Amino acid sequence: MTKIKVKINAPAPSLETIHQFQDFEGFLQQYRKYYSTAGIRDMLYNDRKKLVYIVIIILFLMLLLFVEDIAKNESKDGSKAPVEQTK
Repeated sequence: MTKIKVKINAPAPSLETIHQFQDFEGFLQQYRKYYSTAGIRDMLYNDRKKLVYIVIIILFLMLLLFVEDIAKNESKDGSKAPVEQTK
């Protein structure tokens, strides 16, 4: 089991350290990148490999759905006897 060290009455960080991590513009830029539609679009277009995988998966799923529907229709059509129309 790991031992956890807890510092009681730990000293506060210096003002320089605090100001170093106060980057509101950088925070907003990352937020826009990950949570806006334009940012998500940019991430997908910049990472071509991920975009290609997503497209291939979507095409494969569509193919499975349509082949299953076509197979059902062919089995229904092939099992029925021809029907004559009379007036």
